[in-house]
Amino acid sequence: MQCTAITGNGRSQIDADVAIEKSFDLIVNRAHIATFLASPQELDALATGFLLCEGLARSADEIASIDVRDGTIVCKLNLQSYGRTEEIHPISSTVCFEQKIIFDAIDEFKKRGQLWRRTGGTHSSIISSPAGDVLAFSEDVSRACSVDKAVGKAVLSGIDPADCMLATTGRLSVTIVAKAARAGFPLIASKAAPMSEGVRLAERSGITLVAFARRPNLYVYAWEQRVASSLSGWGHSEPLKRPKRIQ
Repeated sequence: MQCTAITGNGRSQIDADVAIEKSFDLIVNRAHIATFLASPQELDALATGFLLCEGLARSADEIASIDVRDGTIVCKLNLQSYGRTEEIHPISSTVCFEQKIIFDAIDEFKKRGQLWRRTGGTHSSIISSPAGDVLAFSEDVSRACSVDKAVGKAVLSGIDPADCMLATTGRLSVTIVAKAARAGFPLIASKAAPMSEGVRLAERSGITLVAFARRPNLYVYAWEQRVASSLSGWGHSEPLKRPKRIQ
């Protein structure tokens, strides 16, 4: 898009890349569930991740079909499993992540975020293994949609979130932490700040919450046992005390 650049040398008209934001309606079993303002790509992954992260489906097997039409994402779920639940099952995984692996995942945002480099207008999310393998990456104008897309891409590839880390560029609000909890991630990390209700939900649901992850420091707000300081600590920690199931 064209804009006016005002610099020390005066004014000039330039063409600048701007991130595309479009509206999409999500229809599930003929019912309107949500309207997204999202980047217009990876919409199958967006729908899959949203259904899992919002408790509308428990696994990809429960999603019978996804049909992307003009401005609409139409999903069919198995009738016997359909029904939104606010219940979050506690996370008790003993998997550990070395600090370096967390920092490496944060570094990948700059390497892989092509839309961000061009526009400065997107958020990114990554799914990483404890060994540091990037299993899924996505960026979107919406921080929530970037999470949904990354989760959807991982699950559609047959990846189990139970032994993975979810890293994102956005703030760790209760909405984002709840998505991670419903999907089953034991650890969520961000280079940005946490929000108070996000921290409280992480404490109650058993998720390790890492914020302000910027070399050489990071801050762990809940369940620090899953963060190891050296390669010797990678693998699994001592059994964690199982948190209570929450509604």
